[in-house]
Amino acid sequence: MKKFLLFALALSLTFACNNDPSKKIKKENLKQAQQELAKQNKFPVMSFDYEEVDFGHHKEGEILDTVFRFKNTGNATLIISKVRTSCGCTTPYWPRNPIKPGDSGVIKVSFNTNHKTGHQVKTITIHANEKKPTHVLRIKAEVEPKPRKNNASNNKQSNAKVPPIKKLEFLKHPKKNI
Repeated sequence: MKKFLLFALALSLTFACNNDPSKKIKKENLKQAQQELAKQNKFPVMSFDYEEVDFGHHKEGEILDTVFRFKNTGNATLIISKVRTSCGCTTPYWPRNPIKPGDSGVIKVSFNTNHKTGHQVKTITIHANEKKPTHVLRIKAEVEPKPRKNNASNNKQSNAKVPPIKKLEFLKHPKKNI
């Protein structure tokens, strides 16, 4: 009985600590709010300092971070409902609370270059309650591959003598005659 109570307590604490406000936003409520603001001709507007970042040349395995700064230049409260990336190697971090007109915010993006080589372009799509409901940001990088161990170069013949291969004695069981 004690184990059950401890399990129930741990389970309830797990769900009680999940307070991400963006997960509580219902799409229907967001659409309704957009329609009401449209009637009043009030919309939030995300104005970015820049919408594309070019990281330049980097080596594979590096983690590249950048910050997109924006300001709500509209006349209504901005709510970012979700942010999606074009690849799992790119992780976005965004404000979960409403942003009032005139206030600023940042969207931080981390790009993990591990197993990504060559010219890389990743998109970050922001879903918000603007008049145009999606906003797309981009990051670019030229990723140089890590030097790989090449077996062909390691198999060069050397002047060292290789001892002859002995018979495979391990096939015989030491105690039994097989």
